Amino acid sequence: MSRHRPAPGILISQSQIFNQYAIAAITMTCCDHISTFPIQKLTPGTQVHKDDCMYCFDTPENCPKGIDICLECYQSFSRGPLNHTELHVNSTHHQIYLNLVKELKPEDERKRKSDGERSVKMAKLMITDSQEDDNYNTLTSIYCALCDLKCNMSEVSEGLQSKVDEIMNANSSTRSEEIKAWEQEIFPCTHSCDIQQTVTDSPPDLSKCGACDLKQNLWICLHCGSIGCGREQFGSSIPGNSHALAHYELTGHPVAVKLGSLSAAGSEICDSYCYKCNDEVKVPNVSACLLKFDIDVSKAVKTEKSLVEINLDQNLNWDFKLDGANGEKLQPVFGSGLTGMKNLGNSCYLNSVVQSLFSLNDYKSYFENKTFPPFKRVKDPSRDVCCQLVKMYDGLYSSRYSVPSQLSGDVYQAGIKPSTFKHLIGENHPEFQTQRQQDAYEFYLHLLDKIDNEVGLALNEGLKFVLDNKILCSKCNKGRIDSELVDSLSVPIVDENTSDTEKVDILEKIEDYFAVEAVEDYQCDECKEKTVAFKSSGFKTYPQSLVLNARRIQLKNWVPVKVDVELQVPDVIDLSSFGAPILEDGEQEFTKTNSTTFEPNPDAMEMLSSMGFPHNRAAKALYNTGNKSAEDAMNWLFEHLEDADIDAPLEVSESKESNEPSNEAIASLGAMGFSSQVSRKALILSKGDVNAAVEWLFSNPDDDGVIEVDRTKSTAEARSSLMEKLTSAPATGGNYKLKAIVCHKGSSPHTGHYVAYIRLNIDNQERWVLFNDEKVVLCDESSMKEVGANGYLYFFEKIAH
Repeated sequence: MSRHRPAPGILISQSQIFNQYAIAAITMTCCDHISTFPIQKLTPGTQVHKDDCMYCFDTPENCPKGIDICLECYQSFSRGPLNHTELHVNSTHHQIYLNLVKELKPEDERKRKSDGERSVKMAKLMITDSQEDDNYNTLTSIYCALCDLKCNMSEVSEGLQSKVDEIMNANSSTRSEEIKAWEQEIFPCTHSCDIQQTVTDSPPDLSKCGACDLKQNLWICLHCGSIGCGREQFGSSIPGNSHALAHYELTGHPVAVKLGSLSAAGSEICDSYCYKCNDEVKVPNVSACLLKFDIDVSKAVKTEKSLVEINLDQNLNWDFKLDGANGEKLQPVFGSGLTGMKNLGNSCYLNSVVQSLFSLNDYKSYFENKTFPPFKRVKDPSRDVCCQLVKMYDGLYSSRYSVPSQLSGDVYQAGIKPSTFKHLIGENHPEFQTQRQQDAYEFYLHLLDKIDNEVGLALNEGLKFVLDNKILCSKCNKGRIDSELVDSLSVPIVDENTSDTEKVDILEKIEDYFAVEAVEDYQCDECKEKTVAFKSSGFKTYPQSLVLNARRIQLKNWVPVKVDVELQVPDVIDLSSFGAPILEDGEQEFTKTNSTTFEPNPDAMEMLSSMGFPHNRAAKALYNTGNKSAEDAMNWLFEHLEDADIDAPLEVSESKESNEPSNEAIASLGAMGFSSQVSRKALILSKGDVNAAVEWLFSNPDDDGVIEVDRTKSTAEARSSLMEKLTSAPATGGNYKLKAIVCHKGSSPHTGHYVAYIRLNIDNQERWVLFNDEKVVLCDESSMKEVGANGYLYFFEKIAH
């Protein structure tokens, strides 16, 4: 690579170029590369990465040299210890960069405004510029990587200054994703778009519920003006007797609005709910609808928090204890493997699961020598799961970010921000792409599925094991044993005989989980009789790392609620007695047939049955939602309760499991101008979702549609090969030691707050460490007391013999 010759009097040796240990680039009059750089305006939709480096968590705030934003591809890189700018230059020959540095202001300049500002009620949960920027001065310059020099903004052309202003004013890629997530939070439904109103002569009494004396949590029916109290808001002190729901059940009027959420700031910010869809909705003409009942939104004053605000408060304010029994603050710890992760508003579920996974020996050994894929294969690291995992490992284990915050008085670390990781893992998922709080266990399953499909099974192989499920007909004494490859156990903790005050031994619940269970009204495929069958299961193989979900969910008021049962989990457990069932003497295997069958996910089926859904409806819902989670199936059921064939027998199609998109879907994309080949690829990668495929097509306009590897089929083949590999040797070892615990404080897995407790070696001594987002502290006995009632996910590692 040739290099521009420095101006007279300025000597730059070859060794200075890309020297990652150089204190700073030389600042001088612009070189020819900068002065002749062609200016091109940003095209609409261009992603501008300016929050952190593409390959590490260096930011304009935490890296002395800031980050370099490429003026050709708008990706950002740092010249920190790893010098990723050099990596990008060598791969692309892109030479000119906008250097962005944020220097901490003097303490007297960054004092907070009055405490009253913090108590101002939010009229709407909005995406706003971070207040962290108020603590920093932003410095910009142009950097030529070829000459290793910086040029002050005052010395560059007006055209280049204009381009810099354009970049600085543009939303960052992270901000764009956040706005996109909020925009798809709540939609109108068919019922909220067509509200038939019946108005009485006298306006409704807005002061209290029409069926009881409650004066808060009041909802007005937009159809007739009836005032009813809402459901009790679990996890808060807001009361409710569900009279608004009772009104819907009596009249069939589905859409209601929460009176306390009305505000003159805008009608679109109020809480609107459709009981028929069982979800929050937007009402396009809500102001006009309310005016029919003499309610003028322009004069309304917001008096109660919205549902989103209640959930966010629970997430951010339900802090686990950060002080000991005597009130002293728990000791912050710093170093490799002790890096916190910033809460992005609702990401504590992600933070806790990722911290726990990366604490496992299998994960650490996998990434110790793992490098980024070459630029030739991955041109945008923010869109590649493997790149984001390597970046995450570096962030957690390099120790560069596990240092006290720069802000005075803050004894904790600032933590790394997993924004890009969150957006990539959650994209195209109906829940994880939103800004709502999510269930940590469902996220764990989704994350592993994403990694398996896009990176391969090698990383998660140590988490997988073969579970054998036996079903035996009591009439003909014939049955079968089916094997499945799984990566966790979900054990019910709450049952009819368990109260939320008594202590429960996890080993007893595991024993119940694997116990023989009688299945009533079983239709035997062999003898064709409807009779009783016996079901059992057990480990055919044991994983290196076992993840156990303590299922604490009960249905209250048709809302899944977590019960804080005190759970006793020993440090070491022995599962060797829960081996796979076999066909005993006198028991025979079913006659093999080629008929297409569907086996519902047993854990999801059990949860749906406990909620009161009939077996056939639950099986049909699981079949139509990919047989993955009870929540997806439950949402499907609520949407299809009015279907005429909801109770008809389930018809299983051989093509249901096919990954090949339908001709109709390909044709619909073809009508938009996309070729059949690229449309097919988009639909396969989007799992048949046409809307997601359209989004992928617009994000990848230059893709040729060639699928190098059919990911779905290769994953299925890899899973089959892994099952053969695992079962080729006899199952050995069932002893495990507890490594990490994801705890949840709150009344529902979709609200509240998640943290991780991880057993680590601190100063040559085993200690429990609490990862509460960016706060990382040593635990004492008093702080560990919260684990019993709040433990939700348990990570065990096999004890070597």
